[in-house]
Amino acid sequence: MELSVREKKPMPRNDAFPETDCRHNSPSVDKEPFTARMRFHQSWYRHHVLGLEPGPHPSSGGVLYGNMLTREDGDKGCNFLSDGIFAHAMERFPITRRGSVANRLYCNMLGSQTMCFNLFGPLKSDHSMSLASLLLSRLPGAPDEATVTGVLFEYAPEKTRHLNDATSFDAFITYTRPGGAKGFIGIETKLTEPFSRKHYPFAPRYAPWLKQHPAEWWWKPGAEARFSDLAYNQLWRNHLLVFSMLHQEVAEYTEGYCAVAYPNRDVQCGRAITAYRENLQPGGEATLLDWPLETVYEVWEPALTDDSQRQWMQAFFTRYLGFAQSEPAWVDFVNA
Repeated sequence: MELSVREKKPMPRNDAFPETDCRHNSPSVDKEPFTARMRFHQSWYRHHVLGLEPGPHPSSGGVLYGNMLTREDGDKGCNFLSDGIFAHAMERFPITRRGSVANRLYCNMLGSQTMCFNLFGPLKSDHSMSLASLLLSRLPGAPDEATVTGVLFEYAPEKTRHLNDATSFDAFITYTRPGGAKGFIGIETKLTEPFSRKHYPFAPRYAPWLKQHPAEWWWKPGAEARFSDLAYNQLWRNHLLVFSMLHQEVAEYTEGYCAVAYPNRDVQCGRAITAYRENLQPGGEATLLDWPLETVYEVWEPALTDDSQRQWMQAFFTRYLGFAQSEPAWVDFVNA
């Protein structure tokens, strides 16, 4: 895997940080302390690692934000850790199809989908899938002896045969196991944003899955009454999509999992997962995987022997977990 030169710091436009001509927090959004801290860290990363100017935030009337890139820099792929990862993003979300999704993916450094590409993109770049198989085997709860066969981004099966809604997985890993079993892991990635705040009622759209498969149902009796809880409704739909894929008349897969990858410091996300687990029976509990980014780094980094792979993993740590490097600037900022 070839990393770009983005980790080689160019000369910044000035030495002063944090800059005074842009915002480094959002009073209307950063109600969770972790969100404010991550936004500031992305601003620090843009200035000190990338050496780039801040860009306008499209939902704030064009006001400059420290965690935003200019469109020019976004179109160059500066929001991604390598040219290869950038290529995967362009393949899935072409830059020419400019819209809110593309703007967030390419220009907003706080976007979870960008983080998803930066974390799982190198697994897709290795066409032999040996890197993906190695790293998957080290993740908590991952199936034993799994050989990865594919890595996809923003994936959903055909709607009408499943949930008939917009539910999708940020990343989707397929694999085989000895004996011919075919499986998958549908991954939801979170950086700072909560699970979707859109209200989805259980009936009538989702209720048929309980009616058709009551004996295999992964959720406790009566849990469907809490389906619409906004704290974890999106997670429930992700998990239910896994259930539907395993309960087709002619199922393509014999096993499947729903995983959530998120920073452990994001206590809001952690609480939502914990609250959601209270609704699960053992079958559902076993198919929900919890992957804090700190744990992912701790189990992946020692397994990497190739210099370019280690460089990617270290760059990911600096970008999303290395708060110690921006801590002095953060302390000055909050105390100013």
